[in-house]
Amino acid sequence: MIRNNILRVLTRKRFWAALAVLILCLIFIAVNKSCTARDVQNYALETVSAAFEPLVTPVNEQLTQGEQLNTRLLYASYITLFDNWKYRSGDELRRRLLACFYDEAAGRVEPVKDTEAVFNRIQNQFGLVVDDKQRGDMLALSKTLAIGWVNSTKVLTRNLYTQDGAKTNIGLVNFAWNAMNCNSGYVFGAVGQTINTSFLQQQQRRFAGNERANLTQSQVGSIFINFGGRPGFDCIGLIKAYSWLDESNGEISSKHQNAMPDCNANGLYEIAAVKGDIAAMPDIPGLAVQKDGHVGVYIGGGEVIEARGNELGVAKTKLKGRGWLHYVQIPTLTYVQSGTYRIQNKSMTIADGKIVNTAN
Repeated sequence: MIRNNILRVLTRKRFWAALAVLILCLIFIAVNKSCTARDVQNYALETVSAAFEPLVTPVNEQLTQGEQLNTRLLYASYITLFDNWKYRSGDELRRRLLACFYDEAAGRVEPVKDTEAVFNRIQNQFGLVVDDKQRGDMLALSKTLAIGWVNSTKVLTRNLYTQDGAKTNIGLVNFAWNAMNCNSGYVFGAVGQTINTSFLQQQQRRFAGNERANLTQSQVGSIFINFGGRPGFDCIGLIKAYSWLDESNGEISSKHQNAMPDCNANGLYEIAAVKGDIAAMPDIPGLAVQKDGHVGVYIGGGEVIEARGNELGVAKTKLKGRGWLHYVQIPTLTYVQSGTYRIQNKSMTIADGKIVNTAN
């Protein structure tokens, strides 16, 4: 009887999977071997983050723009404390753990930024003692993990504006904002694909020997840690992704109706019918700004959103000081001439195609 009970426990797939990952975590923390790090990183992204995503995405959407939960520490805490046979994994456990990472009061949601406060809340929530060694182990592990999955389809398709069925410059601006709010990464040749190990390896093979791609092993590791689970774009890919997006299902394909041509940054300038020197650029949101080998999306107010590089990902910058040479009107987009539109969290009024007023 005892032997049969032991066998039943030891053959549980979940027990073995959790035990294996815990051993990998301990080995990684102890000896810092890259192969072990990759195993733990993939498990945290593909399994742990995937299970948390339906809970994390709605909370992140309520945070002030630019803020994110400390998902790296969330996943490290889960793996270290709860991903084992003692606990029945499920949404309720994950929900209770997630609640230790943010406060909700007076209609606002704010992340808990003090890591010691997070650990103390975990202790109180679960009746545990999380000692200094465990805290140190979780912090060390968190620094090796990707930030995790986000429901990019839900985020990227938010507040897109069409006119008579056509994609517009307002839609492009909101898409660029949405991509930044996803904490999207930069990957050479990417057009909205989710950043994970297999995609990064695919791009490495595809652009082997291309110095501009900058997809060395160390760069790939850095991209994974900083943007794993989030959409990836290169500079022109940010624009093509909006043009190629099927808003009904979130799929991005160059075969989408009225999609712009598959071109690079310089090719966009060549095919554009409306373009000019940056010094003469009208104040029209959704124009592309271009220099040799690079483009960004002008969002109004003297600001640009661009897929800027491996380290920075999709970021907001000032129009001035970035060396832009030209402005370009995106082929296949309809540029609205008048009206008031919601762009991110502001109201923007357009007259004769140009911005005349911006208000909260």
